[in-house]
Amino acid sequence: MIGIFGGTFDPIHNGHTSVIKNFLDIVNFDELIVIPNGNPPHKEKRTNAEDKLEMTELALEHIKNLKIDNREIKKDTSSYAYSTLQELQKENSTDTLVWIMGTDSFMNIESWYCYEEFINSVNFLVLERPGHSIRQESVAGTLLKSRKISSFKEFSDNKGKIFLLKINPIKITSTHIRTMISKDQDVTSLLHPSVYKYIKLNKLYKNIHG
Repeated sequence: MIGIFGGTFDPIHNGHTSVIKNFLDIVNFDELIVIPNGNPPHKEKRTNAEDKLEMTELALEHIKNLKIDNREIKKDTSSYAYSTLQELQKENSTDTLVWIMGTDSFMNIESWYCYEEFINSVNFLVLERPGHSIRQESVAGTLLKSRKISSFKEFSDNKGKIFLLKINPIKITSTHIRTMISKDQDVTSLLHPSVYKYIKLNKLYKNIHG
């Protein structure tokens, strides 16, 4: 079973690392593929894609059975989850794939490119984030009602199943860190030391707010 975890990671911080370690302790993935988004269609581009890739590698390279995938970073066009999934399925045709996302992303799943095809093509591990509850009458709520499973074993030989996983709450956000850096505030406790060093060396996030 292979987990797929995408994110803007702008910058990647200790909250991301903690979440990854948290769900890896609970779910027995054979491999976790982490995909930094190059040009996410839902978010503003702030940082050079290569910088994001380098920071992600610095923060996560020590985690066992984790692979950082640069396919979206290399694209000049917008990166869509469904397109990436199709590529990964061809490359891992004999494996069960599980797409990992937070409730904040899943609750807006109907806004994703080809979302119906996407949700029918892969299993989902949805990480419960405090303050982001899924409304029962929403598209995400309806999907959860009909597809929610109670055991990871049900992922095997299936597609379109959803497991809702409670994780330790993380209060750090990339937005807050970017703002702190732009104001010359201390963020050493929020970032991997190598990531902090890289940001300082390359003067990232100095002229942006939010």
